[in-house]
Amino acid sequence: MPGFFDKNKKYIAILALFLLLFWLVTIQVKAGRFMVLEKPVLAVSGFFERIITGTYYGIAGIGRGYVFMVRAERENRRLAKEVGNLRLENQIMNELLSENERLREALGFKKLNPPASVTAQVIGRDSSSSSSTVTVNKGSLAGIDRDLAVITPDGVVGRVHAVLPGTARVQLLTDPGSTIAVRVQRNREEGLLEGKLDRCALKYVSFYIDVQEGDLLVTSGLDGIYPKGLPVARVTTVRKHEASSFQTVYADPVVRISRLEEVLVFKK
Repeated sequence: MPGFFDKNKKYIAILALFLLLFWLVTIQVKAGRFMVLEKPVLAVSGFFERIITGTYYGIAGIGRGYVFMVRAERENRRLAKEVGNLRLENQIMNELLSENERLREALGFKKLNPPASVTAQVIGRDSSSSSSTVTVNKGSLAGIDRDLAVITPDGVVGRVHAVLPGTARVQLLTDPGSTIAVRVQRNREEGLLEGKLDRCALKYVSFYIDVQEGDLLVTSGLDGIYPKGLPVARVTTVRKHEASSFQTVYADPVVRISRLEEVLVFKK
């Protein structure tokens, strides 16, 4: 027993202090005496009460913080899902607006040009190492025939190469077999534009012809296929050769061939 008291005397002293405080408070409440000890007793008891109360509210605050974090995370997931849905809806709406704008441009262009025309959509592509064509969803049943001009509001696309009742194949101006009679808009110099798969080139341009990079080439109407004055291509490269009587001239189509979706086919 002496060993037990020696080892635990600190805890025994604390327990005795609590018992003493409890006894003093009990006597004070029952008999109304020992008022001299009232303030020290209340001070000590208040100290321990503040410790217990602070610990309780600290733990309660941690609990409330955890609940708030869980709710905030759940709300963030919900909002992220709504943002994703709105982004998808916005993309769909932009695509519909873009298509509507293209159709309006095509319709407006059709109204401004006297020749009768048929609006068609591109439904297939064939760009190999030797040819460059697209297939449209209108054919002979819609009045389309061979060698009709095909354009967009931006300019020349090519000509109808083959026709079926419900579809037609269009030879693009970049096809190696394509030639278009053109003139330089700036000075009215004339020439023939041929396809080179990824671009076009002016054929037989005399060394003395004034052609500059940036010049716009338009249809001259001399080939009997394309109406006069349609934008065709813009000059990108001009090379003069001292040993030759000709110069090399390359041009890029004004129409974005890779983005074709709707076209107009001119009827004769």
